[in-house]
Amino acid sequence: MAGEILTLGRSELARLLRAILREGNPWQAAGTAGLPFPRVVEGIKQLLDAGALTFDGNRLHLTERGQILARELGVVAAPDIRCLACQGTGIDLGFFQEVTRRYEELARGRPEPLAAYDQGYQTIDSVMRRVALMIAQGDVEGKDVVVLGDDDLASLALALTGLPRSVVVIEIDRRLCAFIEQAARRAGLNIMVYCRSLTDRLPPELLGQFDTFLTDPTETEHGLLLFLEKGFMCLKKGEGRAGYFGITRIESNIAKWHIWQRELLNRHAITFTHILPDFSLYANWEEPDEQPIPDLPPFARPSPAPWYRSTFFRVETLPEFQPPEDYVIEGGRELYEDEDAIDKVWRSPDVDTAITASVMTPAPTPFPTQLTLGRHVIAEFWKCRNQEPLRNLKQVLELAVRRAGATLLNIKIHRFVPDGFSALVLLAESHISLHAWPEYAYVAVDVFTCGEADPEVIIEVLKDYLQPAESAQITLERGLGPLMVLPALSPETEAASLGSPSLPLGI
Repeated sequence: MAGEILTLGRSELARLLRAILREGNPWQAAGTAGLPFPRVVEGIKQLLDAGALTFDGNRLHLTERGQILARELGVVAAPDIRCLACQGTGIDLGFFQEVTRRYEELARGRPEPLAAYDQGYQTIDSVMRRVALMIAQGDVEGKDVVVLGDDDLASLALALTGLPRSVVVIEIDRRLCAFIEQAARRAGLNIMVYCRSLTDRLPPELLGQFDTFLTDPTETEHGLLLFLEKGFMCLKKGEGRAGYFGITRIESNIAKWHIWQRELLNRHAITFTHILPDFSLYANWEEPDEQPIPDLPPFARPSPAPWYRSTFFRVETLPEFQPPEDYVIEGGRELYEDEDAIDKVWRSPDVDTAITASVMTPAPTPFPTQLTLGRHVIAEFWKCRNQEPLRNLKQVLELAVRRAGATLLNIKIHRFVPDGFSALVLLAESHISLHAWPEYAYVAVDVFTCGEADPEVIIEVLKDYLQPAESAQITLERGLGPLMVLPALSPETEAASLGSPSLPLGI
């Protein structure tokens, strides 16, 4: 029966029916179904057309045909087990009554949200619950905190606690930038605001300087990863840094969740510590007389109560974490809207005008096409005069790593019989490798580092230790774009080039 009347898959349909049975109200069902809003609208329309559902002006009801469909899918009415006091978040706001009162006063008169920037602000309790969780996890007190996009005015709530060492905001909307700065001055809060788009490079003084970031990314695949990558760029290297962000199932399907989670874990030394569903509730942004979807009665009028929810995530960095390199991309509507967006079925009038008036351009490139991520030095050492290279090799490698500003993870040295050795140094920034042929007084050296670590320093330390009479090296820029060979830096390298017929070419 499901396949006869609906284009939704069986699991999607089961989610939708379960939410309808639990909530009754169409808006609340849309907020808790775990499906993108366009799919909810499509499903409810088809259920109504098929006679499986009716709407009485307030609640949705399954008809006899709808009940048969629910039984076919194994769907029953699940009890609502959410705590009414904390709305299912497990956070008691009793300790934050005074901060909440002051935050509510400062937030009065805030700019109206713009759909063009994917704006919509949380309820006051939701903002304070986020702040309370961050404090409980030790990520606020004495910490440097950066907020990337702040239509929730979370920076004000954080600063009002008096706990952060510093609070910095990066926000594209000039209205919000001005509002936050004025509110901070009135309350005597130390908040620094940078009014700029995340599609541009971040100010250099912000890179690698923060303990904690907070953001609510746009929920297209590329927009989501852009916001989170910029957050990671702001974190200090090493362990114990934290990132917080909210993502919905209302505008982001489960396959998209899989993609960004996989990408983040593959790119960065991080782990997910918290995934808190329905943690944040958003205030209604529409006007009372607005008609969201006028030709579909359950959604023809705005919801009388907040319904839009998001899941709150916390990630923590591991010891080998390194902030990624900054980059510039072009940006436009495609960073804000895809097939899961509410605006696919509910068009807000401010979308086109705000995007046209913004600093963004209309043809986005989701990821940079050219980006240097690291430098790779390949060196040849000939006629090496150190007759006992293994004697202090480990200590010399450790010294080279320290002088280059790199992070040592492990060293492995293997000696071959009767002669020769290989050494591999694993760095948080990449690696060092050496392969020696003592019978030829030759050592092949390979050093690759990303971030601020300097591979040339490592080469020089090894050169001083192994004492080659002649040497050559090339430096490659590694990353996105064509493979680039940088010009030789030292007279030694230029005199003993790899193309010189008078020198051996190794193996």
